[in-house]
Amino acid sequence: MPRMTIKERLRLRAAENARVGLQRDSAALQGAAAGPLVRLGERHCVSFVGNDSLGLASDPAWRAAVARCFALYAPSGRASRLAGGRSPLADEVERAFADYFGFAECLFFPSGYQANLAAVTALLPRGHDAFVDRRVHASVARALPLAGAHIHAAPHNDIPRLRRRLASLPPDAPQPLVVSESLFSMDGDSPDIPALSALCRDYDAFLLLDEAHALGAWGPGGRGLACADGRGGAPLAHAVVGTLGKALGFWGAFLLLPRGFRSLVEENASAVMHSTTLPEAHAAACLELIRRLPGHEDKRERLHANCALFRRLLRERDIPTRGQAHIVAVPVGNENAALHLAHKLRNAGILALAARYPTVPSNDALLRFSVTALHTRQMLRIAADTLSSLFH
Repeated sequence: MPRMTIKERLRLRAAENARVGLQRDSAALQGAAAGPLVRLGERHCVSFVGNDSLGLASDPAWRAAVARCFALYAPSGRASRLAGGRSPLADEVERAFADYFGFAECLFFPSGYQANLAAVTALLPRGHDAFVDRRVHASVARALPLAGAHIHAAPHNDIPRLRRRLASLPPDAPQPLVVSESLFSMDGDSPDIPALSALCRDYDAFLLLDEAHALGAWGPGGRGLACADGRGGAPLAHAVVGTLGKALGFWGAFLLLPRGFRSLVEENASAVMHSTTLPEAHAAACLELIRRLPGHEDKRERLHANCALFRRLLRERDIPTRGQAHIVAVPVGNENAALHLAHKLRNAGILALAARYPTVPSNDALLRFSVTALHTRQMLRIAADTLSSLFH
C-alpha cells in the first residue's frame, strides 16, 4: 500500500479546516498600501484589515524619505549580527529608539515574530516559570515550548488571579517572567498596565510587554501604553517588543531592554545569532522615522476620533464590541458564522477579518475591524450600517 504523501496530508488538513470554517484566504489587494480604499479583483472595497493605523505607508513625505535612505545606503545586511553584521549606523538607531521610548538598550529584528521569539527564548532559562496571558500573540505561544520553561497560562487580563499564582511560587524560585500585551491584537483590549507593573514589582517578576499595536498610535508622542503616564519616569515594563510595520509605517521590529541586556540577548537567542542583520538603509530610514514620530500628533488625534466614532456607531446599532482602541472586535462565536459574515461584508464592499482558531480560542470567533486615521466618517458609517443589516 503506497504511503500517504506530504501533499495529500496537507490537502486532508485543508479540507477539514474548510469543513469547520478555518480555511484561510490570501487574496491580493490592489492599493492596500495607499489607504483604506482597495480593489479586490474587479470590486472596490473599504478595507478594515490593514495595520497602517496612522496612514504613514501612504504619506508621500515619508515614502520619499525612505527612498532617499535606500538610495544612499546598502540595501542588504553584510552578515549576522555576531559575525560582522553590526554597523555604527545600526548602533546609532538602536540608541535613538531606546532613548525615545525611555529604555536603556534596544535591539532590531526583521519582524515582530522574530523579536518575540528572541525575547522569550533568551529571557527564559530552561525550567524557570513563565506566566503568560492566554491571548498572547502566536509568536509568543510558539516560542514558549522552545525555551523549556514551566508555562503557566494566566487568565486573560485577570490581575487578581495572576497575583495568587505568583504568590504560590516558592520564595527561593528564580525570577519569573510575566508576558502580556499592552493592546491585544484581536480583542483590542488592554490589561490594567499600572496594576500589572506594580504586581510584578511586588513579586520581583520580569514583565515583558508586546506593544506591537500600541507604539506609534497611543501614549505621549506615540510611545505606547507602557509609557502613557507622560511624566518621564521609568517605563511600566522591564522589556517591550515593538514593530515598525503597523502604526510606524515601515517594516521590521525592535526589542527595548534594561541596561546590560542587549549583549545577553544577542548571546542567548538563536533568532539573533543565526539571522542576517537589517541593512544600513533600514537603519537610516528608522533614524528618520524616530525624528518624525513626535510630529504625528494630528494623525494620532484623527485615529482616536475615528475609533470613538466607529464604536459609537456600532453601539447605536446594538452591535456588541470588545476593547477600547482602534482594533474593534465584534464577537460572533462560531467559526463558520464569522466566516459567513465576513464573506457577506466583502460582497457589500467592506473588508473585515474573520478571526478564528487558533488566532483566537475555539468557538470564540470574531470580526476584527482595524480603524485607521485615513478612514473617513462616511466610510465608518457605511461599514456600521452594512454590518447592522447583516448582524441582526
